[in-house]
Amino acid sequence: MELFTRHEVREERSGLTTVILHMKPRFALVEFSQEFGYSVKDKDESISQHAINYIKKNLPKTKVNLIKIMAGSLLVTTVLAAPLALGADNNRAHAADASITGSNLSVSSLVVGSFTAVVLNGRTQNTFANIDAFTVTDPTGTGEGWNVVMKASQFSTGGATPLTLPVGSLTAATPSLTANDEGASDAAEVEKSGGLIDTGTGLKILSAPAGGGMGEYTTTFPTNALDLKLLPKDVKAGTYTSTISVTINSGP
Repeated sequence: MELFTRHEVREERSGLTTVILHMKPRFALVEFSQEFGYSVKDKDESISQHAINYIKKNLPKTKVNLIKIMAGSLLVTTVLAAPLALGADNNRAHAADASITGSNLSVSSLVVGSFTAVVLNGRTQNTFANIDAFTVTDPTGTGEGWNVVMKASQFSTGGATPLTLPVGSLTAATPSLTANDEGASDAAEVEKSGGLIDTGTGLKILSAPAGGGMGEYTTTFPTNALDLKLLPKDVKAGTYTSTISVTINSGP
């Protein structure tokens, strides 16, 4: 049974909304508690619940802060109704914009050690060098993925009549990759490769898939990561030099 005959909605100067509910005349407080079996202790709580139910039914899109219940000219009770945000349209929210701009892909400088000196002995020999760790960073915010290519020029003695070593003499070991921040993409998703790097095109040593590789990573190599193979038939005595570089490119 409906307890209220009508309501009024008032917008206060403070910005709060007050709803005034008018009880049916025959529901005086004592009669209300007796007729419906409520004790005096439960009376205010019961009226309050009736008021909240009334507003949910009749004012579903109104954000109500205060409810006043009247019996004629008598104020029966006041209900604080701050939690009654009943309609999605009543959320007093403000859109907060966050402008986010990406930066460029980058790879730090490559540092390579010197190869161990070789004394020819008439057999196939190898000489080794280390590769220092370097950093790969994807702050683009595009999720397009990336790849790092390691490339070495052909070993040459330089000068007017240079001596050279055959293309395909220098191998790089497979690197490891570690994320420098817990928020970076999983480093395990990045493909790592080793192989010949003095082939003219170089070798894609790292490849991050689309949606991966986002963040900053440290690239490390095992000891003696560069392996220069010397065949007796190809090698003449001299000091040979190769330029080794790493570049980062967009896409896996």
